[in-house]
Amino acid sequence: MRLVPVALALLAAATAPVGAQDGAGGASAIVLQLAPAPRPLALGGAYAALARDPYALFYNPGRLAGAPRAVAAAYHVYPVGVAAGSIAATLPTGRLALGVGVHYLDLGEVEVLEPDPAYGGQRGQPTGETTEGGEALAVVGAGLELGPAVRVGAAAKALHLGLAGASDQGFAVDLGAAAGLLRGRLQLGVAVQNVGRAAGVGRGSPLPRTVRAALAADLADLGGVRTTVAVEGVHVEERSALAAGLEAVYRNGAGIGLLARAGFDGRVASGDAASPLTVGAGIAFGRFGLDYAYRGAGPLGATHHFGFSVHLDGGAGPVR
Repeated sequence: MRLVPVALALLAAATAPVGAQDGAGGASAIVLQLAPAPRPLALGGAYAALARDPYALFYNPGRLAGAPRAVAAAYHVYPVGVAAGSIAATLPTGRLALGVGVHYLDLGEVEVLEPDPAYGGQRGQPTGETTEGGEALAVVGAGLELGPAVRVGAAAKALHLGLAGASDQGFAVDLGAAAGLLRGRLQLGVAVQNVGRAAGVGRGSPLPRTVRAALAADLADLGGVRTTVAVEGVHVEERSALAAGLEAVYRNGAGIGLLARAGFDGRVASGDAASPLTVGAGIAFGRFGLDYAYRGAGPLGATHHFGFSVHLDGGAGPVR
């Protein structure tokens, strides 16, 4: 029996907030645990109440309602030669907004191991062979404005998993809702994600069913600097944690926006290579936006995340 655990385990330890040892979705649904874009990652994953942009599709489809026409894409560089990317778009039509997105994970070449009899089969030894693997997620969703401050939404997901020539498919549904209070200065959001059957190459594993309850608040708007804080409680399978993020936006007289972000991801377990602290930055000019996020990965190095967005209806700053 041959094994291919090394790259998968390292990737989970370096990137997946729920941690490989928790078994939430196992290694078969890593793409469901990865941040699809720099902004949510830099904010510690606290995104279910914050954004109305294409990537709301991956956190709370209710936040799609009221979103502008926009297209966004991202590319992620992980340790051990692994890469990922995404593209998403929103199309509003009156009170209804449609969203579509794709998120992929390229595992590259994975080293093939076989059980080492010297250690009773508990450790692997290289065979000199490599194989390839990857995961892809396609999402279609919609958000509806029920009133001036209440929105609901739903999304359908199709998942493809491949490793060493074998493959499997999975399907899931997300549901979400959002509400605005205090003339929009306080936003609330709830979402239930990844409701579907088990999936996995060789042996099916439960998808990482996730429940989010979040709030985002504008704290200050002084001297041209707008500060927003987001706090989110996340429950994945049998584990609950807290995520939080802070975003500061400065716009000059020419309309150029400079953004700084920091976050804390409490889903990172003790002993994980991934750092619970995240940082990021961005710039918005006209209809265009550029974003970057960074996360340390201990002895594995770091993860780097790059994003680009185009708001077809106007300025590219964060939309609340």
